[in-house]
Amino acid sequence: MPGTSFSVDLLVVTPNQLRKINFKLSKDSKTDGSEEWTLEFGLNERKKTTDQFADVVKLTVKIKPAHNDKAESTAKKGLDDAQTSAAIAAGDSAKLFSEGKISKTTAQADARRVIAVRGS
Repeated sequence: MPGTSFSVDLLVVTPNQLRKINFKLSKDSKTDGSEEWTLEFGLNERKKTTDQFADVVKLTVKIKPAHNDKAESTAKKGLDDAQTSAAIAAGDSAKLFSEGKISKTTAQADARRVIAVRGS
């Protein structure tokens, strides 16, 4: 019997308040009992804290099945400290991708890493 499909929204704002990283973590429960996790990653920036955030880049990645438990834990408990740090690093990679300085594959791998680094 399949489980429940759902999604959660998570947010990281950098300490200087100039960058916002949005995550939508979605679980798709299949009829065969398997599950698939997807992470939609969005980077927004602004020049001053009084400005509105502007979209920089959006990436969508599939979470590796080996990390399904970490995705589930993240969905239920939010980001841990390691994931928050990885999210900021993934934001840097997303920015480099938007400028054509790294590949989309590299930026996606860094976004996917946000889930993979979860402690417990």
